[in-house]
Amino acid sequence: MLLPSDHVLSPVTGWTRAHWEAMAGRLLDGLLPYASPKFAQYRLPGRTSHSGEWSDGLEGFARSFLLAAFRIAGSEGQAGPALVERYASGLAAGTDPRHPEHWPPITDRGQPMVEAASVAVALHESRVWLWDQLDERVREQVVAWLADFVGAVVNDSNWRLFQVIVEEFLASVGGPHRRGEIDAGLARLDDWYRCGGWYTDGDGWKFDYYNLYGWAAGRWPTTRRPWRRSAGPAGRWPGARTD
Repeated sequence: MLLPSDHVLSPVTGWTRAHWEAMAGRLLDGLLPYASPKFAQYRLPGRTSHSGEWSDGLEGFARSFLLAAFRIAGSEGQAGPALVERYASGLAAGTDPRHPEHWPPITDRGQPMVEAASVAVALHESRVWLWDQLDERVREQVVAWLADFVGAVVNDSNWRLFQVIVEEFLASVGGPHRRGEIDAGLARLDDWYRCGGWYTDGDGWKFDYYNLYGWAAGRWPTTRRPWRRSAGPAGRWPGARTD
C-alpha cells in the first residue's frame, strides 16, 4: 500500500482508516482466484478440514462476506458495486439447492451452523445495500437455508450464540424463528459468565483466548442492538456485562 503513514493520528502503527480499508480490499481481491464461477464458494489452498471441502467452500464465502459487509457498510455502499454484486451472486447460487455451487444444509451440530451466523451478521450489516436489493426469490432462498437452524440441536457452547444470531436475523425479516430458543440461548450464555468480562466456552473452566467472547464482545452489541434492543449509555446494549 502506498498510503502515507500518520503517526500523529495513529502513533503505534501509523495506519489510518484508509490503510485498513485498502487492506480489506486487498484481502477480498486476493480471494478471487479461489472463487467458484458464481462466487458461492471460496476453496483456498491447504489441507481440507475435518468438515470436508464442501463445508470449507462455504466457510470461505461466509468469513469473507463478513469483511465485505463491513467494508460496504463502512463506506455507506460506496466501496464499489462489484463487491455487492459478487456476494449477491454467491448468495443466490449458494442458497439454491438445485445449483451446482449450493451450500451444505444446516444440520444438528454441523459446521454450517457456524458459517450461518457469519452470513446472518453480514446480511444485517449490509442490509440496505445488499439484502434490500436482492430479488424476492433469492431472499426466500436465503431465509429457507437459514431456517434449518430453527429447532436444530446445537452444541452447548458458544454455538448457542450462533443460533441466537441467526434466529434474530430471521425474526427481523419476518422469517421462521422461535423466541424461546433465542431467550434460552441468551440465558445459557449468562450461565457461563465468570467475572471481568470472561465467559467459559460451555460448562466447566474451558476458556479460549479469543474468549467467546472476544468474538461475542465485539460482535454481540453490533448485531443484537439494532435488531431488538436500543443502545444504553455510551452505546452499550442494556444487557452488557460490566461487573
